[in-house]
Amino acid sequence: MPSTVFSDLTDSSKVLRTELQELLQGFLRGSAYRSPNTSKDLELRKRLASEIATWHLDVEPQMVGKMVETSCSYAETAYCHIPLEHRYYVALYTACMLYGEDLGERDPDSVAQFARRLIRGERQLNPIFDRLVDLLKEAHKYWTDVGADAIITGTVDALSGTFVEFATASMVVAPSATRYPWYLRTRAGGGPQFTHFMFTRSWRETPDSYLQLLPEIEHWTLGTNDILSFYKEELAGETNNYVHLRAAAEQLSPLEVLRRLTGEVIDTALRIRKIIGDDRELAEIWEMYLQCYLEFSIRTPRYRLCDLGILP
Repeated sequence: MPSTVFSDLTDSSKVLRTELQELLQGFLRGSAYRSPNTSKDLELRKRLASEIATWHLDVEPQMVGKMVETSCSYAETAYCHIPLEHRYYVALYTACMLYGEDLGERDPDSVAQFARRLIRGERQLNPIFDRLVDLLKEAHKYWTDVGADAIITGTVDALSGTFVEFATASMVVAPSATRYPWYLRTRAGGGPQFTHFMFTRSWRETPDSYLQLLPEIEHWTLGTNDILSFYKEELAGETNNYVHLRAAAEQLSPLEVLRRLTGEVIDTALRIRKIIGDDRELAEIWEMYLQCYLEFSIRTPRYRLCDLGILP
């Protein structure tokens, strides 16, 4: 695996940090980012915290607090346009998946057996996954049939992908395996479900008008997350992510991959606007999602973007 670009405090790493700062700020300018200044939904936090308190998690209270904050911040920003009950669903779902990511390292068997136990109708090895199954059973109530199906299958893919990520952490990516990084990213990243969360059944009963946008929005969302979480992951020494896997496959530096990815993601946003055409309602939802997703990433403390002078 390539080494992280912030592995020490040498002059070289300081230069790379400056380059990264300029790259991320350029990405936000290219995205025409303007902070929506979304208000915090205190009731959403209270409701989610009350439910999570009943889970009796074997993690530090501070971690539970971060889970609640991250899940609610995500729901209230990126999905501020959907009804309250839908936002709570998204927040609760996100909390379950965040906990699932943590389990992938501590209790991989619980994650690996999720799909098997789901199709057999068996209880999960972890009760939080039983709560996740209950959520999936309600998906068709809130989203179109196509959307709900994607939420269900995307969840199975994401947890399976999470298990693969941890199981292959030391695997060396072959230089010719250039499609593998995106393959793993799309399965572990939860793109389908978080993309479909944008479009509720109560808004449009069928997905015909936005179906062609879905792969583009998924690419934009996952790519944006990779770009804006890169600094945090470098500080943590994480190399089993899309940027590093792609760097290994394409025989490039991680920073060069990040530079190319920012251009690709900006191009994707332009392409989305062309596909939308003159559908004003759809354009309004997309522009709101773009700005609010960026806002979520910037104001989330775990990404540490304030270190680079990027403020909400």
